[in-house]
Amino acid sequence: MRHTSSKHFVRPRFHPNPSKSFSATSDQDEISSLSGLIRFNAENNNKEIFCKQALSIQNTAFDEDDKSFGNKYNFCSISYGQLDAAVRACAAWIGKTLPRVLMEDHRPIALYMESDVGLFIYLAALTEMKIPLLLISARLGPPSVAHLLRETGASFILVTKRTKFMIQQSALGGVGMTEVLHWQEFLHETIPDGGLDVDGKSFQHTTSPTAESSPHLGSRSSANGTDPGTNVGALILHSSGTTGLPKPIYLAPRYILGYAACHEISEDDVCSRSLSTLPLYHGFGLLAPCLSLSIGMTCCFPPASVIPAGRSTVDLLQLFKAEALLTVPSIVEDLLSLPDDEKIVAVNSLKALAFVAVGGGALRPDLGTHLVENKIRLVNHYGVTEIGAIAPIFHPGPDYDHHYLRLREDLGLHLQPLKGSERFKLIGYPVGWHKPFEVQEELERNQDNPSRIEVRIIGRMDDVIVLKSGEKVMPRLVETSLTADPEIQTAVCVGSGAFEILVIVEPSSSVQVKDFKRHVWDLVKSLNETLDQHARISSINAIIVKPPSKSIPRSDKGSVMRREVADLFREEIEAAYAELDNEVTAGDTITDTSDIVTSVQKMVRAVATNLFSESHLDVGKEDDLFERGMDSLQCVRLARLLNSALSEKHASREANSRQLITKEFVYANPSIRRLAQAVIQLLSEQGEKTGGNTESGDTPGSDPRLRNIRALLGDCVRDIRAQTIPGSPKTTFTVAITGATGNLGANVVAQLASNPLVKKTICLVREGNGGQGTPEQRVRTALGAAGLSLSSQQWDKVEFEQCDPGQWATGTNCFQDTKSSFSRIADQVSHIIHLAWPMDFHRTLESFRPQLRATQGLIRLARAARLRGAGAATARVRLIFASSIAVVRGYSDAQGSVYGRSATGAVPEMGFHDPRIATPMGYAEAKWVCEQMLAQVSQELRDEVEPVVVRIGQLSGPESGEGVWKTAEHIPALVKASQMVGGLPALDGHRGCLSTVLPNLLRK
Repeated sequence: MRHTSSKHFVRPRFHPNPSKSFSATSDQDEISSLSGLIRFNAENNNKEIFCKQALSIQNTAFDEDDKSFGNKYNFCSISYGQLDAAVRACAAWIGKTLPRVLMEDHRPIALYMESDVGLFIYLAALTEMKIPLLLISARLGPPSVAHLLRETGASFILVTKRTKFMIQQSALGGVGMTEVLHWQEFLHETIPDGGLDVDGKSFQHTTSPTAESSPHLGSRSSANGTDPGTNVGALILHSSGTTGLPKPIYLAPRYILGYAACHEISEDDVCSRSLSTLPLYHGFGLLAPCLSLSIGMTCCFPPASVIPAGRSTVDLLQLFKAEALLTVPSIVEDLLSLPDDEKIVAVNSLKALAFVAVGGGALRPDLGTHLVENKIRLVNHYGVTEIGAIAPIFHPGPDYDHHYLRLREDLGLHLQPLKGSERFKLIGYPVGWHKPFEVQEELERNQDNPSRIEVRIIGRMDDVIVLKSGEKVMPRLVETSLTADPEIQTAVCVGSGAFEILVIVEPSSSVQVKDFKRHVWDLVKSLNETLDQHARISSINAIIVKPPSKSIPRSDKGSVMRREVADLFREEIEAAYAELDNEVTAGDTITDTSDIVTSVQKMVRAVATNLFSESHLDVGKEDDLFERGMDSLQCVRLARLLNSALSEKHASREANSRQLITKEFVYANPSIRRLAQAVIQLLSEQGEKTGGNTESGDTPGSDPRLRNIRALLGDCVRDIRAQTIPGSPKTTFTVAITGATGNLGANVVAQLASNPLVKKTICLVREGNGGQGTPEQRVRTALGAAGLSLSSQQWDKVEFEQCDPGQWATGTNCFQDTKSSFSRIADQVSHIIHLAWPMDFHRTLESFRPQLRATQGLIRLARAARLRGAGAATARVRLIFASSIAVVRGYSDAQGSVYGRSATGAVPEMGFHDPRIATPMGYAEAKWVCEQMLAQVSQELRDEVEPVVVRIGQLSGPESGEGVWKTAEHIPALVKASQMVGGLPALDGHRGCLSTVLPNLLRK
């Protein structure tokens, strides 16, 4: 059935975007804000109905358990003329109530009110007065409200009785606060249908202040040559606050016109009335009243005292005789979850509507299918706060696929292909921003409808779970795929800070937990094949079924609040990880204890199939698994397999094996052969404690850790001493650098390229993983990310060599082959800067052998260069090694230093021969070994090599410019954590400041 509104409505002419040359006399540019829309309707559609506001009878709270319809609400009708008068009266009241100085200093005034037509009136009044406005969700708590007030510099906050009570104890930092008048005070001749006001009493007319009585009303005309609608900051909305504190988003007055223009409905096809369940303090909530102002579709609002839900929505549809519905996925879920008799009523109510627009979050695929199969005209709606609504409201026809969003054609939106993918990202242009905005959604285009641009959301590019290893997981694909199953109502991935993800699933109905988990696991196993290794759900024990006593936390728009989910289900999450650590999944992986090497190789293949793919050479028994690409999750799974295998074959040693086979065990033995040897050693130590009993535990030689460090150093030094370097002298001047694709490395390359004394810089770049590009592309990308740019002449001084310096550590082939990269570099180089080093604090010393070999190889290169190249017969080759302050962490700890306390507290610029001074982790211990290697070089090869050690602290940056601060680095991670907990760390020490080094300063 098709519905039409009154033929008397005159549509305003306007455009959501400003014209290139603004003129106050242009028809479409005369309206540039919400005020212009209201004024036009007051003049041309004075008696037509703008909205119908529902009122709870006797102001009683709505009882969702009361299944009867009717007798819950009354409503008040407001015409366009009355709206205009109410807005001007409200503006006059604000002008009289607030100090004049607050309205003249251009600082925002905040609205913190429940959602009803009163909020819209106050919003329009402040817009009319040209006072910057901060619109705050009434569902935000005191910390978030205080945060927004501080961030925006708001001078005053307008509150209701309820919101005032919520924040009156909160420290608002000097922001003034006053309670607003009820919106009915601003109406001249409006009596609620039935003669009741919001309190259920007879409504008494009040004489509202006139517009002329306030000197603060904004001008109703615009200065020629400027568009008043493009003043960014006049309207401030905020993010939903689903992660951390909400972020203010600064917008222009014309922004609201984007909602008014968000339709493809002709004048002959307009619905009379639409019900919106969206709060007016969010962008989607502004759509219904703005459409009323632009096409005459009267908007209907729930009472401010009611949080919309399934039954209340059905009641309101019937009360208003609404012909369209704008709502969120959670309301749809509520409607279709009602008992059968009520569900029939709900579905029939929806079936009678011209359209049901659902947005603010993803609708479960099975629910969307159910609506369409029941002949309900579903419109998939979407928007982003920065741009506004980007999918139009229209009457869907049989050619419309509800799985896709139909993009608007009046905002200049365009799709940009993602590199190396068939997917896209959306680019929009917020009014007044003068720069594009990239929507953080990965999109897939509908190829079946070439006449329109329609897209399906695959997932947010910034909605990531960061694992303990630093690897990132985009959970949207898993969650969307699982919720497509009719037995699953909600799926939420969690796992930030852990080694792997878990998924919390909410069944659609009552289920047997074991059977339901098995069903979900069958879905997951198929889904895993499409996911990255680290993003896979490893076990049925990684699936948590939501207990009936808990609910999934959601935001105002119905979006799942991932951080709050993790907090609420902390107990279940910890239990799941404990079960994962203890589960037995080895099966027949290890069957022959007489051939442990082969058994370990089978297990490695089982957990890390990518190491054995066609793009890799088969992993050798001596190869470092982490250098070959094993990630942290695969490491954890391998440890579990080892544990379960030993437990099955040697039940008497189960407890001992469970204590010893951990991820650190794998890190300490990073090759197949070393793992096998360690397992054999473990089996031979039945009944013995790890480490044994030692009488002199404080002597360096008796500590297994110290013995291991010294032994590794001895191996490295012996290899250096055994080398002889042939060559014939030549002269040149150039610098070789490793780590050029890192943050510091990129800055150093830029510094060298701009130095006139450096004729050439050679970037030594190891082979990357598939898809990372050539060495040159990777270095250029690193400089771009650091905000650095070089001229063409400077780039001419930079060369790129794909090589592994670790291969130069042993053997003579690199010298005999005069065309090898080693020979070419050795013939030129005068300086070597060694920056390349993996930032992984979980790896043990043994797993850093490849980095130690790389340092040996560079020492060998420096010796060859001294005899063959730039420094021959004239100067030593300088080798600069980037060490770490972690090497000297033990110098002044709480127990005192092994070298005694420093009088100044500063660490001396010298080498330290006792390995106990290093932080007890592989990263620092390996750096200490390199320092000691170079110390031996300075003593035994002082005529050939000049080693320099630079101990670097926390590195973050850049200081200024266009560079990106990497979120994994110390300072950004600390700031992010501080935002989440709502406080900064208390800094101890005599300086009382946070220590960090900026790469653009360090490079010099």
